[in-house]
Amino acid sequence: MANYLPKNADEMRERARLGGIRSGETRRLKRFHRILCECAAERGICVEPWRASRPRPHYPRPGGSHDTDWRCPLCHRFNHIQTHICGGCDRFAPKNGRITRAELRERAAEHRVQAMLRKHSHVPE
Repeated sequence: MANYLPKNADEMRERARLGGIRSGETRRLKRFHRILCECAAERGICVEPWRASRPRPHYPRPGGSHDTDWRCPLCHRFNHIQTHICGGCDRFAPKNGRITRAELRERAAEHRVQAMLRKHSHVPE
């Protein structure tokens, strides 16, 4: 959640220092990865499994609406329909179909109707 209250100079300096430290760490990790790949290539060693475990960059994927977003069955995070891996838990999408927002909305509406019918009718379940 954003905090739009004014901050003092010391707090802003600390934030800038942390940002500089993090970008330096990222730079060192990228350099290490490049050197590791070069050495591994010289020796004929495959480093693909390590590369696959790295976080994937976010690519903009236009198209589709939020109604087609699917929900991860494990962490319940909504993901774009063109994404095959959950952004929250890095698990693959279910192979037997994805539950979209539109389907969840339809199920909720049906559940509300059934609940009202059960409440106002004396038909046993």
